[in-house]
Amino acid sequence: MLTVAAVGLSGCALYRPSPLADGPNLRDSAQRLTADPARLRLAPLKAIRIDALDGLTPLEIAVLAVLNNPDLDAKRRAAKVGDAQVFAAGLLPDPQITASVDKPIAGPDTQTARAFGASFDLAGLLAHTYVLRAARFTAKATDLNLLWSEWSVAQQARQLAETAMAAEGRAAVLRQVLALAADRSARSTRALDKRDVTLQIAAADLAVKLDVQTQRLTAEHDAQKARRDLNALLGLRADVILPLVPAPPATVYDAAAIDRALASLPERRPDLLALKSAYGAQDANVRKAVLAQFPLSSVGLATARDTAGVITQGLSAAFALPIFNGGRGAVKVENATREQLRAEYQARLDQTDADVRNAERERAGAARAATLLASDVPRLEALVRPAIIAYDRGDIDSQTYLTLSQTALSRRADLDDKELAARLAEISLETALFLPPAESRATP
Repeated sequence: MLTVAAVGLSGCALYRPSPLADGPNLRDSAQRLTADPARLRLAPLKAIRIDALDGLTPLEIAVLAVLNNPDLDAKRRAAKVGDAQVFAAGLLPDPQITASVDKPIAGPDTQTARAFGASFDLAGLLAHTYVLRAARFTAKATDLNLLWSEWSVAQQARQLAETAMAAEGRAAVLRQVLALAADRSARSTRALDKRDVTLQIAAADLAVKLDVQTQRLTAEHDAQKARRDLNALLGLRADVILPLVPAPPATVYDAAAIDRALASLPERRPDLLALKSAYGAQDANVRKAVLAQFPLSSVGLATARDTAGVITQGLSAAFALPIFNGGRGAVKVENATREQLRAEYQARLDQTDADVRNAERERAGAARAATLLASDVPRLEALVRPAIIAYDRGDIDSQTYLTLSQTALSRRADLDDKELAARLAEISLETALFLPPAESRATP
């Protein structure tokens, strides 16, 4: 008995403590970010190489986000649970052994009685194939969902980088305009004190200054927030400044390429493949539930010697009588769950088509608007410069100057917004289609 127990215990795992962290583990420098391309699994990003010497493009930021995001690291460790579950599901049920010894104390029979039996979980053995199949499908679904999470984080990082650079560019222009407006307002204030200009003129100059100042503060706030969110995505401290540089221009996908990519999505996009795997796991669960209705659950062999010295051998079996339950409820639950997954897969396909169409229309609409504004805004801004001289000479009134200045600033903001919207919509389109980003298509 002791030998059997020792053999059994020799295969057991041991407990090892793993304490929790006592504080954040954020990196304090961009140089500490992991940039090993060998760890990258996303096919659309594998061609990207990171070179921080000339700054980081949004696509390089996307790669860094995949390799360094803390949430993705946690999900990768969670995926190992699926591997462990596959290992556990592959193990056959252990046989059970029973043994007993009875020594008579009184009576005519004086021999020591012994009994030994072995039984096996037949139901577990029959279900083993489908349990293992379900575990494999589930592990595959977990891995594919992780891949989709990596892709989503990469594209989110690109959008944040684009947003930060656009807001910083707008803030830089507004700072230059604000310097001129502040100087103009200061001179008007001094002139008003000397009664050289009217109150209306000084108020107009102050209004322009305050309008520009508000827009500059908004742009700086948007840039700082985008950078903080980006740093959090990369596992960096909030005060780290990443050297962001614009992406090279690239030709967008045409309608035919979008249709081809959309048609092939069920065989390419990780989240759709994950739903297929989840459906496969549930189908295996349905088969397991059907098989579990088989009434024979276990078989066993036994040998014994009683106190009279009589030796016996026997066979035992355990049956479940399918009168009240019969496993019908479990079969119904598993079938309903499978139908739920079928509906979820169809809904995801439909939503994906809508996402792609919406992203393409948003991109095209924003690009058209940006093209129209790009031809008019520079001319409008060019009119503001001589308007200042005309305003100083008294050729135009303060209301005309104020209206012209604010219109130019408003149209410049509209242009910046449309250009950013077009870039973000392009990223959304590539995200939905699981296609190589525009930067990589422009990279030689």
